[in-house]
Amino acid sequence: MRRYRIKVRAICGPTESELKVRKAILNVLSLEHEPRFEVHRLTGIFGEPLTILETGVSEDEAERAARRLIESLSRDYISERVESSGSTETIHLRLNKQLAYLGIIQPSEADAIKVEIIAQG
Repeated sequence: MRRYRIKVRAICGPTESELKVRKAILNVLSLEHEPRFEVHRLTGIFGEPLTILETGVSEDEAERAARRLIESLSRDYISERVESSGSTETIHLRLNKQLAYLGIIQPSEADAIKVEIIAQG
């Protein structure tokens, strides 16, 4: 039996709303219960404030969220982002933050929500 975990991370730039980025993450995960977020406040290279939002999804909801994400993206995109090590597979996704806020799941390389889906077993 496979066990799933999900880790999510996004950076809020100085002109972005932390609440909107949080909503984008929640839209990507589509969970029944809102997870706890870790908030890291940093200073960028030119002194601008940056906030990093991180959360994780436990086994209870992770499999459903992982399947939904995988099914919403192309097989080619997924297969290019799988890393295997023994009985563990990790899929590294980068999703468009602005579209995720609107409920649309689409890959993006720049200014993205970073999602790691970890499947063990």
